[in-house]
Amino acid sequence: MASWEDLPQEILELIAGRLTIEDFLAFGAVCTSWRSAATKETYNAKSKAPWLMIPVGNGAAEFFSTSRGRIQPVKLPGCRVQPLSPPRWILASRWGYKYRIFNPLSRVGIELPSLAKLHHKSRLRLLKMRGPGGAPRIHRIALSSGNSSSGDYTVMVTIRRDLRLLGYAFHRSGEDAWTGVSPATNLRLSNFLQLIHYDGRFVALDTHNRVMTLDERTFAGYPYLVECSGALLVAWKIWNQEDGTVEQVRVFEVDLEKGTQEEVESLGNAALFLNGNSAISVEFDAKNCLPGIKPNRIYFPEKKDEKMHYYSMEDGEVETYSDAPSVYVHGATWIQPDF
Repeated sequence: MASWEDLPQEILELIAGRLTIEDFLAFGAVCTSWRSAATKETYNAKSKAPWLMIPVGNGAAEFFSTSRGRIQPVKLPGCRVQPLSPPRWILASRWGYKYRIFNPLSRVGIELPSLAKLHHKSRLRLLKMRGPGGAPRIHRIALSSGNSSSGDYTVMVTIRRDLRLLGYAFHRSGEDAWTGVSPATNLRLSNFLQLIHYDGRFVALDTHNRVMTLDERTFAGYPYLVECSGALLVAWKIWNQEDGTVEQVRVFEVDLEKGTQEEVESLGNAALFLNGNSAISVEFDAKNCLPGIKPNRIYFPEKKDEKMHYYSMEDGEVETYSDAPSVYVHGATWIQPDF
């Protein structure tokens, strides 16, 4: 008499494809040949009602099926778990610093770097230090792709120490570290309640009922808020990683209602002046006399050579504006010559 495990693979796959998820999991646990037929490509059950995950401790959880009323025990690769987006994945952690994204059904896992591994350009270097609230922890997390087999994904997390949000960071497949994103790139640093991946973007909801997108822009530089031609802009002086000089200025227009930023390609008939904690914009019109100043440029003193420079939004080049020495002084600021 033939053994059940000797059934043809095609028959096993047909059977597995008609089972409910609970029976599908049990089917795959019978023997090696049945497990090989119970793959995610085979699974095609019509009922995919959500399960309720109930942690029971010691690296285990019970999954309650809302459609069948059954409880399925599952071992987890961590002592602490939390949900993430997309909902088929969970975040499992051990001792608060070893993190792994895990699919409890397919048993596929993605090891994440330690939070101590942050990209050197990150403005979140404070995560490497222990503070009054203990070690930093992942607070909210979202995965860009629900299919880890593609090998191409991005993980976005918000990081918190005790009750204080420190910022957010992302990790791309193939990298061995996190890249911290300065809170200033999104202007608003608040306590995020939810974080999901939607329509190709990471979207967060905060405690003030504001919905905003978290992107992967990370700049080694300094940001300035400035009003220009009725719009609110964020101007980033980007530093050269070799000598620390300004090599570029990127400008973003802020939509406060939507919580978004769009990069600006031209300042039109306006110029910006940046330094220290100050930023000023001027517009060229019949009322203003601006000798030597040209529109669509951003002026700033350079610390390295102590001379005035400008960045042209038109050609993307940094040029020396004035050879007058010692225009850079710590604490110097721009003022508007007006009464």
